[in-house]
Amino acid sequence: MTNETDDREGRNSTEASRRTPPRPDALRKAIPATGALALGLGSAGSASAQPQNVLVYTYDYHPNVQFRVTDSIEQSTTVRLLRRPGGTDVPEISQPDDYNGYVIRYLLRGRGRRGNITAFVFGRDLVLSPGDRRRFSEDAAVFSSTLNLLGTTIRGRD
Repeated sequence: MTNETDDREGRNSTEASRRTPPRPDALRKAIPATGALALGLGSAGSASAQPQNVLVYTYDYHPNVQFRVTDSIEQSTTVRLLRRPGGTDVPEISQPDDYNGYVIRYLLRGRGRRGNITAFVFGRDLVLSPGDRRRFSEDAAVFSSTLNLLGTTIRGRD
């Protein structure tokens, strides 16, 4: 890995750019807020018929595009991903160990495109299995601008 300059907060510039949206105010205006997400995340069960509240990085949010769960993320890695780069908690997530993390891969097919985008999804009480297929809903809101996370829901195959 190349040695890169640090930004004003002492973070590696690659880490800072990965977690900081280029225009957070534009994202807040472009994505409709949902009242249920403002109250916190939680889901009861894993039935694919019911939407489940989740977190996803803003740059990995592609609504209505089917994705497949490829694997779970180790709990210690999930906790690190849901904290500031220095290891401190953000106000929106006081217990990052309450979240489960999963690796997902978008299934991009048709119109001459074949390829995959790999991303992460997090949720409280979220239980997914490798091979599960889901989609993000069109309703999302900025959950944590510090971590560049959106709150949205996922649903099973239509």
